[in-house]
Amino acid sequence: MERSSLDIGDYVAVLRRRKAQLLVPMLVVFMIAAAIAFGLPPVYRSTATILIEQQDIPQDLVRSTVTSYATERIQTISQRVMTRENLWSIVEKYDLFPEERRSGNVDIILSHMRKNIEVEMVSADIIDPRSGRQSKATIAFDLSFHYGEAEAAKEVVDELVSLYLEENIRIREQMASETSSFLSEEANRLSAHIAELEAALASFKEKNVGQMPELMTLNMSLIERTERELEDTRRETSSLEERKVFLESQLAQLEPNTGDSPEGRLRSLQMQLLRASSVYSPDHPDIINLRREIEVLKAQIGGGSDKRDIESQILQLQSELAAAREKYSDDHPDIIRLRKSLANLNGELRGLAQGEGVSTDGFQPDNPAYVATKTQLEAVRIGLKTAQEKIDRLKTKLAGYEERIVQMPRVEQESVAMRREYDNAVQKYHEIKQKLLEAQVSEQLEKDQKAERFSLIDPPIVPGEPYQPNRIGILLLGAVLAMVMGLGVASVAEYMDQTVRGSRGVSVLLGSPPIATIPYFETGGTAVHPQRRLLVIGTLVLALLIVAVWVVKALFLSGDGL
Repeated sequence: MERSSLDIGDYVAVLRRRKAQLLVPMLVVFMIAAAIAFGLPPVYRSTATILIEQQDIPQDLVRSTVTSYATERIQTISQRVMTRENLWSIVEKYDLFPEERRSGNVDIILSHMRKNIEVEMVSADIIDPRSGRQSKATIAFDLSFHYGEAEAAKEVVDELVSLYLEENIRIREQMASETSSFLSEEANRLSAHIAELEAALASFKEKNVGQMPELMTLNMSLIERTERELEDTRRETSSLEERKVFLESQLAQLEPNTGDSPEGRLRSLQMQLLRASSVYSPDHPDIINLRREIEVLKAQIGGGSDKRDIESQILQLQSELAAAREKYSDDHPDIIRLRKSLANLNGELRGLAQGEGVSTDGFQPDNPAYVATKTQLEAVRIGLKTAQEKIDRLKTKLAGYEERIVQMPRVEQESVAMRREYDNAVQKYHEIKQKLLEAQVSEQLEKDQKAERFSLIDPPIVPGEPYQPNRIGILLLGAVLAMVMGLGVASVAEYMDQTVRGSRGVSVLLGSPPIATIPYFETGGTAVHPQRRLLVIGTLVLALLIVAVWVVKALFLSGDGL
């Protein structure tokens, strides 16, 4: 049969012929939708709105140490609030999910609780005063709970609001307190480190006293003063040396004793003997006579020539030898005689030192000029000794000052490194102390709740109407689906049916109109009793309703319902 030749009458005939295929699916689908719409238990939703208020004091004056974004902090609070312990406490407190609790499956109950709690952010477009750019910021959030009892839903939201507000205060105070505690510990650690650096720096300065770079000018002035003092002492020593030579030559020309005294006569004879010994042999008559007279005088004065007398003779001969060398060469007879006389006197002096020769208890000089000259000579010798000791001390001091200058670059390098570390530690300590003061102010700001905080601006109420299910929507959707299902089943059944109906169908099939038409008569074997048909349809619809109700209940209890 050619479908394109159908008119409105044919469609009406199809609807009449396929009314069972059309009405049964429509009725079944609509009844299922009605069962879902009126079979689902009501779900109530209670919602509270919490505002995120900025701190009262301008941030330019007091900055908070809690710098996390509101969205991030809300998510953190949600994780802390929705712990197993807190949720189970709420379930037991408000007797939620009694049927599931009787089954004893705690995990399923807690999973239902978490699914029924919703946190939705409320954002607004703001302009950043620092950058001038427009951005979105979270200014509030909605806290909701879905449950089958309106009063219980409201009470649970009240409980959750209290937990969120308390947890926000606790988290902010904890973060501020931890920041202050950390900065305080860091300040104490830096203070101890600074004390160690100060002790090390003091020990370093004590160890390198006088070698510090800041003493460079002082050391240079000390070196200059020591060099001047050393030069003055050397000039003084040179002057004393000249004075000594002069006094020695003058002393050599003086007789210790006067010629009228026995001591003077003895000294004169000794000098004659000394000169004669350099000219004559020991057995010469003059030598023998001189020695005899000397022995007689020694016996008269009760002693012999002592060490000082011999030293005086040596000094006199040395003076004469020095004067002779200026006039004669070393092989001149006078030079040779004076050397021989000095050798004899030195031998005699060594004999006295070893306890040989004459007694050391000699006579004392009585020539005033000799005594005065000798006293001056002793003073000059003492001055020379003192000056030499002073020179040695000044050389030692000068070497010490120069060593300080040499060691200053090394000491300066170590000192700069230690000072740099000390300055850095002090600077960091001051920065930490400043941050600690700011953190302590921020901590007090959190304790006084003057910083950013959560405020309940829209408390939860007992919902008057269920949030779910949307019964009218489900019915409308079921009606649309029922019509589509009925039309679809009827269309498919008509399309699959190849029966030729009516004269038009015969004409289309054979290409010529029929001669006559015979009407359709239902016989007893082909007719279906209307009551039986209604019974079958009712049974089928009832079965489908039972299945639909069971499926809806199972979905709702599993938490995945509409």
